[in-house]
Amino acid sequence: MDGAHPITRRDLVHGAALAALGGAAQAQGLAGQTDADNATAHTWRDQPGRWNDQAALRDEDEPDLLVVGAGISGLAGAWWFREHAGRPVTIRVLEAAGELGGHARRNSFTSRSGATLIGYGGSQSLDSPSLFSPAVHALLRGVGIDLQRFDTAFDQGWHQRHGLTSHALHFGRADWGQARTVLRAANEAPAAWLARTPLGATAQRVLARLLDEASTHDPLPGLRTRAARAGVLAAQTYAQFLRRGWGADDEALRWFQVSTQGYFGVGIDATTALDAWAAGLPGFQALDLGERPFAANSPSGRQLKLSTDDYIHHFPDGNAGVVRALLRALLPAALPGAEGMDGLVDAPLLHDRLDEPGQPVRIGLRHTVVGLRHLGPPGAAQRVELRYLDPQGRLRSVRARQVLLACWHRVIARLTDELPAAQRRALDDQVKVPLLYTNVLLSNWRAFQAAGVSGLRVVDGFWGDVALDFPVALGRQRPPASPDEPILLHLGKVVVPGGGASARAQAAAGRAQLLGWDFGFIEGQVRTLLDEALGAHGFDSGRDIEAITVNRWAHGYAYEYMRPWDAYWPRGPLPCETARRGWGRVAIANSDAGAYAYAHSAIDQATRAVQELLPAARLPEWRRVPGPAMPT
Repeated sequence: MDGAHPITRRDLVHGAALAALGGAAQAQGLAGQTDADNATAHTWRDQPGRWNDQAALRDEDEPDLLVVGAGISGLAGAWWFREHAGRPVTIRVLEAAGELGGHARRNSFTSRSGATLIGYGGSQSLDSPSLFSPAVHALLRGVGIDLQRFDTAFDQGWHQRHGLTSHALHFGRADWGQARTVLRAANEAPAAWLARTPLGATAQRVLARLLDEASTHDPLPGLRTRAARAGVLAAQTYAQFLRRGWGADDEALRWFQVSTQGYFGVGIDATTALDAWAAGLPGFQALDLGERPFAANSPSGRQLKLSTDDYIHHFPDGNAGVVRALLRALLPAALPGAEGMDGLVDAPLLHDRLDEPGQPVRIGLRHTVVGLRHLGPPGAAQRVELRYLDPQGRLRSVRARQVLLACWHRVIARLTDELPAAQRRALDDQVKVPLLYTNVLLSNWRAFQAAGVSGLRVVDGFWGDVALDFPVALGRQRPPASPDEPILLHLGKVVVPGGGASARAQAAAGRAQLLGWDFGFIEGQVRTLLDEALGAHGFDSGRDIEAITVNRWAHGYAYEYMRPWDAYWPRGPLPCETARRGWGRVAIANSDAGAYAYAHSAIDQATRAVQELLPAARLPEWRRVPGPAMPT
């Protein structure tokens, strides 16, 4: 860089995190959906007929199953197919990216101290396993994931032991005209700590009332029944509810704006008040809504109300641990020494063993599928032919007995001309939510201990929540025992502009915004925030930051149906039900097919798709609608 910081400049937001600190520390691996990963697919998107008339090199093998997409859903589908085919089978998986796992990616760092730290760069945790379907539980057991292991692996007392019990609220200079970090104790009265914020008197007064758990204010006077109240809450956004029912001004709305993004993919300007209630946000104290979700809650809203699980089911690399478990089951030679759940964390992944000819399972990276057709009428054909570009850019073709499409719905809509127009429209309905996940390797966390916090809540700034990594002990990964030891810090952002537009429109606008940011800009946002928020406690970004990895997910969360934008939810018919219909020898998986942005949805949809391919098999029951079932 300019000599001010001990990190070399990296052109990272469009590529891999390749940083060296004096030759000692390096952030390695991919960084989300990179330009290198997307180049071929975007060329195909922009020039869909480019390869139609070109001759293709023919692959000699004809696998029993060809899977498009090596994310959790694709690998789960391969596993289910092998387990239930009733005979030895051959499986090929074609993945456009340079790494397997889809959104479940690992970030690895080597500190100047010599320690190796592993973090999650995408799909975070197994959320609410008590609500998982029998199919999800069966697959996790089948690939060696014991959910009870997390009861001891996740150190739930770590924060308390290290005095990280206060809450930090940061107001950035660029957003609020001054930089101010407010520390508040867990039991401090709202009026007391609100007085230390730069919020105006009206916002402070409204927030103090809202945050008073004993408030008897009725924001919906005259509505006598729970059903009537829920109906009104489902028809307005949380921002509208706060303004109409509580007199919130613009500053008070800014306080809450990003609080719904993590679960619903949009801020309070586009999330219903009913889902805000499900997420535990304030303002509903006097409404007597009960504890059960309502039918009009979104899938994530239902999950939030029904889940009784602690949020502890987390591998050090997030759900990349699930990917590794699937890989170990399918291709053990690629993950040697991966015994038990600890071995999943420590074992090296041998990329040169993924696509060896002659193996019953092969996984080809940087293989971009650009066309699909049945060899004959889909209802009678015995083979499906796919055309793809290999890592050298050569056009190739492969024939398979059956095909599982575990890629994005919008890709499937452009992959073949065999689909009816209504199904293509339904596939195009899935507009993924853009995300930015950044991991920062810190040489120590003394400033966090001095402040007594494990993270920051950024009030209407560039970042959303900022937190020290989860304290998980698996394999050789351990939570640090001392604030003098290195640690990973995770910063997340759902990239949507707000303003009250529909969730789909905001996702499209946010994607364009995200693709316009270079690494230098994002790095600057990291450094500015941490210096502003923690500088008074001894933090110096030039000294304490060893490496930064930015994971760009321009196509992130699967879109979930929610009021007020989707009037057909939950009665249906749902676009995902039309979109995921198989045809001929082809079935469709992926979390898009479930319209539900969770790893367990990806597994459910893989189960359903393989059941379609193997109708005589008896696979475990999967979730048939987005989200958990409503209680009876």
